[in-house]
Parts: sequence; C-alpha cells; structure tokens
Amino acid sequence: MKLLLVYHFFHPDTVISARLFADLATDLRDAGHQVTVFTGNRLLRGEGELPEKEAWNGVEICRFRRPNFRQGSHLGRLLNSFILQLKWLCGLWRRRADFDAIIIGTDPQFTYLMFPWIRLICGKVRLIHWVFDLYPEAILVGSRWWMRLLAWLMKPLAWISYQFVDDMVDIGRCMRERLERYGGRCDRHTLTPWALVERSEPSLEAVDSGERITLLYSGTVGYAHDLSRFIALARECRHRDLPIDFCLAGYGNRFDDQVRVLTDEDINIRVAGFASESELAVRLSSADMHLISLRPGWEGIVVPSKFFGALAMGKPVLFDGPRGSCLARWCEEYGIGYVMDDVSSMADRLSGLDRASLSARGIRAYQVYREHFSREVVVGGWKRLLSKRE
Repeated sequence: MKLLLVYHFFHPDTVISARLFADLATDLRDAGHQVTVFTGNRLLRGEGELPEKEAWNGVEICRFRRPNFRQGSHLGRLLNSFILQLKWLCGLWRRRADFDAIIIGTDPQFTYLMFPWIRLICGKVRLIHWVFDLYPEAILVGSRWWMRLLAWLMKPLAWISYQFVDDMVDIGRCMRERLERYGGRCDRHTLTPWALVERSEPSLEAVDSGERITLLYSGTVGYAHDLSRFIALARECRHRDLPIDFCLAGYGNRFDDQVRVLTDEDINIRVAGFASESELAVRLSSADMHLISLRPGWEGIVVPSKFFGALAMGKPVLFDGPRGSCLARWCEEYGIGYVMDDVSSMADRLSGLDRASLSARGIRAYQVYREHFSREVVVGGWKRLLSKRE
C-alpha cells in the first residue's frame, strides 16, 4: 500500500509525537508499505530550516516551508497551521494519484479542516485520523477569550470535517467518548502512544536500593498539567516525617511558574530540568514511582504520554486527575498504580508502602505495558487496521 503520513514535526525532531510518527513510518515501511511523509521544514525547538527533500530509512520526506512564527504564541501557531495546511493541500493536488491511504495527526491545530478538500482532491483515498490532542476542545478549556470564541466557531467545522474520515484512531477510551459525540460512520480504533525507551525487563534498580522512596515527575508541564497537589503531598509527607522524596523534572510553558512556590523548607523536593533521550532511561529508572497529572476538564482531550514511559520502565504510577480519565481507569483496572483523591488520604497510602509492594506493582506495570501498550503491540494494531481494506 502507498501511504502518506501528514504531521507538523518529523525526523530529525526529537519531540515525542514526531518520534512516534517516525517510528510508525519505519515500521510500516518494514511491513512492505511505500511510505511518504508531508511535514514542516522547522524543528519545534531549534533555529534554521531543514532540507525540502530527504530519503531517510526508506521513507520519502517532503518538507514544506512555513514562516518562523512562534509556536508559543496563539496567533503564531494559528498562522503556522493554516499556511502549512494550504501548502500540504497544494502538494497533495500535484500527487493526487500517488497514495492509497493518508494518515493525518493533530499537529498543527485544526488539521481536520483539510479533510473535505482531501476527499475532493483524492476521491476514494482512505483517510485515517490519529488523534493525539483534541481540537477545538483543548482551546475551549485552556485559552484566552478570543481563542475560545474562535474554537467555539470552529466546532461545527469539526463536525462537518469528521464526516469525511474513514478511520478515527484515538489514544484512550475517554478520548473516544468525546469523538463519538461528533457522530459519523467511520471505523473507530484505540491505538495509544508507546514509550520512546523500551526495556527487555522491568527496571528495579531504585526499588532495590536505599531506605527512602523516590517519586518522580518527568516531562512536559503545560496547561493540562498541575504540580500543585504533588507539592502539597510532598509537604504532607515531610510533616509526617515519611521517608519519601519527590523529584520534579519538567519543562514547558507552565513548569517554572508552578515550581516557583517551593521554599527552603521543601527539603524533600528536588527540581531537575530537561533530560535528553540518551539520558532518559537513566532518569526514568531512578525513581520508585512516577507522577502523572491531568487537570479536571482535560480528560479525553489529551492523554499524557509519560504514563506509557513509566510502565515501559516497570514503574507504578500515582495519577492525579479525573476518575473519568482513561489513565485512572487503567490504573485501577490493571492494578498498576494509585489515583489520588485528596492529599491526606494519599499520604496515608504512601505511609504503608514497602519495597515488596512497590516491586510487585512495578513488575505488573511492565507486564501490562508489554501486553497492551508496547510499540510492537500498537504498530501491530496499525498493520491490522491497514490490512482490512487492502
């Protein structure tokens, strides 16, 4: 099958979603598909422009030039999105007979606006939408009034656009529930992200050493994430003199703001910065349990990928977020972690932790990852999806 993958960022970008699309492209190529990628010509974090054409690992990369408007600005991000979409559609027109199926992600924003035009240009091409972040819902819960107004006006366009999709691929049950409200006759699939670092066995180094237990938050801190309750939990543990340390290793547009409340008295909280991919396995292995956060109202809009990274290391998780989220459901359904209701009761549960229970939950987390969320399992799901109509 001749496949086109469309996403804002791709190799050599190291942002997680770009890496996932790169992994998917190479795995589908290895399965015998002919893979082309339409992407942008800039890195998410970095200056300069990438070459327009590149053959990489048997994958054809076509990069389309966009201005260097700042991605951290609402207006800049919107302009980048609309310019890229227009250029992709022009590129697709020139190659309208080249592809059997098109897989489109959700970066840049509002990529679904292309769906009716793709159907007009390419006729019966199979259109597949892999939804990482749900728009316009993400804007409706986390933006300024004028962006919320724009998002509200865009919602009917989302409904219209989704009617042209053949396969809707979500990354969690809570996201599927939101997408089902748009209706449509598409086939629905859940294919989650996988961890960038996978191990052949669970990492038990931290569990087997030392008397103190370490809880780690590692990854992006954006509008959907809140560290305040983890900080409150750490302070409660300190007041009770529990042998528990916290490490907040984050980055993003909200990280510095949220850790600014720390004082010299927070002796059981350590702050760390960004870890490169070469350092990531060591960092993720260094803790006994991983912290995952999701603000109320964001369930089904985003699914934090750090959850899968924790399980791949064989680490249980402590999730602070809505019980309706798929992460909360997975924690309880699979017995791989805890869901925090309030700080006091969570501190009670942490006070009863021992090495044996942590080790058991870590091994269970690793087994669940291998069975349900690993790259091999998820890409296998993609192969089955594509084979249904070949």
